[in-house]
Amino acid sequence: MTIARGDFVRIKRKESYWYNDTGKVASIDKSGIKYNVTVKFDRVNFYGISGTDGGNVTNNFAEIELEKV
Repeated sequence: MTIARGDFVRIKRKESYWYNDTGKVASIDKSGIKYNVTVKFDRVNFYGISGTDGGNVTNNFAEIELEKV
């Protein structure tokens, strides 16, 4: 099962803020880097809660850390 841009995926990286959450694939880098899939989420991570403006809504993951929904 290959992951493509626009697919919805579930995050399986246990140390991630978005573990078991779903997001939409924003882009896939084919250059050979380890964390080649950029995933966009509906909610911000803890940086937005800790007093700074905004927060992150995207993060990069390896394809093996994602499960297509």
